[in-house]
Amino acid sequence: MKMLHIVCGKRLENEILALFKHVGIKGYTVIHGVGGSGATGIVSDADPETGHNTNTNTLFMVALGYEAAFLPQVVSALKELRAKHIQGHDDREIPLKVFLQPCEIII
Repeated sequence: MKMLHIVCGKRLENEILALFKHVGIKGYTVIHGVGGSGATGIVSDADPETGHNTNTNTLFMVALGYEAAFLPQVVSALKELRAKHIQGHDDREIPLKVFLQPCEIII
């Protein structure tokens, strides 16, 4: 089994969900309001001065067991999504990172 982690800016969330539907992925976990720091800058769920929501990320986790056959199709679709968003973005980083790790169900 493999675990796919997709971290994206909130504005890409619906496109990721559409991608899942297109390739037939029905099971996933989504966590909204994920913050951190990286190539695209600092992302936080609230501005420390005003307390208002600011730019946030979304984390998708997809355990690929029998769906592992979808992996090349998912990766290809994610690369296309990235390429679509990087056009006109002056080759700057966009808020989309994808990680693949081994996964084992223990309970």
